Amino acid sequence: MRVGFFISIVVLSFIFTWACINNQKTSDVKERSDNMEMLSANVIGEYLGSLPCVDCEAINTLLEVRRDNSYKLTYTYEGKSDDTFVKQGFWKINKNRLILHGVDYRYKITDDKLFQLDLAGNEITGDLADKYELARIK
Repeated sequence: MRVGFFISIVVLSFIFTWACINNQKTSDVKERSDNMEMLSANVIGEYLGSLPCVDCEAINTLLEVRRDNSYKLTYTYEGKSDDTFVKQGFWKINKNRLILHGVDYRYKITDDKLFQLDLAGNEITGDLADKYELARIK
């Protein structure tokens, strides 16, 4: 009788612990999902900036981040060419980073600015680091 009671207590304890852990995981996933949705909504807009260029005066850049997860990136090489280049594709957010599919650009998301990252996805450092910024215009 005592053995059966003891086994019942152990089984109930296990079930209770498992249910609590499972509930916490569900809550964490929902919270991360809500944060991602809010971040996605906040990144929607148009961003403008003049980025550093090795062989021209600047790369004038306009990035449109759209609600349907598409983007349009328009840029010109100031002082080098009058040609305008346009890239389009889809974007996603991963760990507070805006990732543009179809090009090698990633941006760190802040309140009203995007900071271009290096090709490995790290923040750019050095004297020109603060020049790699696109400011929200819309």
